[in-house]
Amino acid sequence: MIPDLLLYLLKANGVLLLLLGLYYALLRRLTFHQLNRAYLLGAGVFSLLYPVLDVAVLLPAPAVLREVVFPAWAVDSQQADGVPAHLAPDYGSWLLVLYWAGVVVLALRLLVQGASLAGMHRASRPAVIVGVPFRQVAADVNPFSFWQTIYLNPDQHGPADLPAILLHERVHVRQWHTLDVLAGHLLRIIGWFSPGAWLLLRAMQENLEFITDEEVLRTHQLDAKQYQYSLVRLSTLAPGPALVTPFSFITLKNRIQMMNAHQSSRKQAARYLLVLPLALGLLSFSSPAATSAVLAPVAAPASSGPDVTTPTTISALPPSALAYIVQQYPGYRLIGVSEVRAADGSNLRYKAEIAIGRRPEHVLFDPKGAPVAEVAAVEPLYYLDGKATSKSEVDKLDPKTLADMHVLKGEPARALFGDQAADGVVLITTKANANSAAVLALNKRVEAVAPKEKLNMGEALILVNGKETTEADLRKISAASIKEMRVLKGTEAEKQYGAKGSKGVVIVTTK
Repeated sequence: MIPDLLLYLLKANGVLLLLLGLYYALLRRLTFHQLNRAYLLGAGVFSLLYPVLDVAVLLPAPAVLREVVFPAWAVDSQQADGVPAHLAPDYGSWLLVLYWAGVVVLALRLLVQGASLAGMHRASRPAVIVGVPFRQVAADVNPFSFWQTIYLNPDQHGPADLPAILLHERVHVRQWHTLDVLAGHLLRIIGWFSPGAWLLLRAMQENLEFITDEEVLRTHQLDAKQYQYSLVRLSTLAPGPALVTPFSFITLKNRIQMMNAHQSSRKQAARYLLVLPLALGLLSFSSPAATSAVLAPVAAPASSGPDVTTPTTISALPPSALAYIVQQYPGYRLIGVSEVRAADGSNLRYKAEIAIGRRPEHVLFDPKGAPVAEVAAVEPLYYLDGKATSKSEVDKLDPKTLADMHVLKGEPARALFGDQAADGVVLITTKANANSAAVLALNKRVEAVAPKEKLNMGEALILVNGKETTEADLRKISAASIKEMRVLKGTEAEKQYGAKGSKGVVIVTTK
């Protein structure tokens, strides 16, 4: 199973790659550099938010059905045989460890770069040239700026180059380009395994240089060719710290081509409108199954009377229903599938029983595989040795101490216990109190309304992990090692197991 965090990251970086594909294909060569700056920042933010966005919350919620969930060993199951779970290496955990190792390495790298920059700052001293404050460094590095500070070694540059350098770096400082660069570095740490995160940082730094070159030339304080020659001379110097926006960051060819390019027409700004259908399309897929559950028409029952549930094969489940389960229930185990029809055979639906941990959940699908209702689990009433109790107390029982167990549903349950028993009643008797006054009184009331079909463990067919066994061998199994116990009785038991199941079937799955 892939951990939820990695699924989130895969979705986020997939969206980021799509948005960057649009940028490199249609927007990068436009001269709307400020728009491109906003686009790249927006692409990074949208990619992080996309996996948690769900447009289904804006639509009406699907109807919720009520379904009784009994203890695993007390369920009167009508499902087909469950699919056994297979142990497998936990590759998801290894992937998660690998991911966090990459995050730590890149985070440490960023801290080291920050420490290096801090050391350079401490070694520098304040200076002023033509009214522009900066920090004078002794190292032979390219001029650069970080936050609101310019760093350069004036001894490396001639009088003709210093005005261009200072004008260039002042644009970086004035427009807070450091924020963009830091955001790009953080996104690269989060998505280090994806080329999208690396491309985003590169695109952001490249576009910041386009912005700065355009602003420098727009002041008309420098001739374009003079400015470009300055770039060529500076390209021979050692680069500045990796954390900053250096003076000559990208290939000079790209920057010079952009400076000499014609201004993009306003009509070409319409390309940015292509982002809207792309974003809406992505949002429509942010929770497609949940959305389709609301939009899909739900057929009303064609006739009165209770629905008829018939176990069927898992392969009968429509592919889109399986896709919904995979998306909505990571780490699920599909226990069984049933056909649900109205009493006259109409209104076909499929009910999937899904195990999440130890608690089963049920989801209904229409014939096309769209979920029409999610089943909310509710608890029945519990009676232990003739007295009302809670499910938590029942869960503590050792199956070896039980003498009898009976499940009441529907009208018999309501007749005995009123509307509070609308979700069923589980009656449990232990061997120690089988003849107590409370048990005898309750049994008398139950027999008058719904005579019990007692399950004689000595006569019942007992299956442990698919193999037939005896009651004595069953009682040797530790309760802690039992994962699931199901009981089949009556026609359902005979239908699945023939004459052997006529006295009831007990199906046990161990951990």
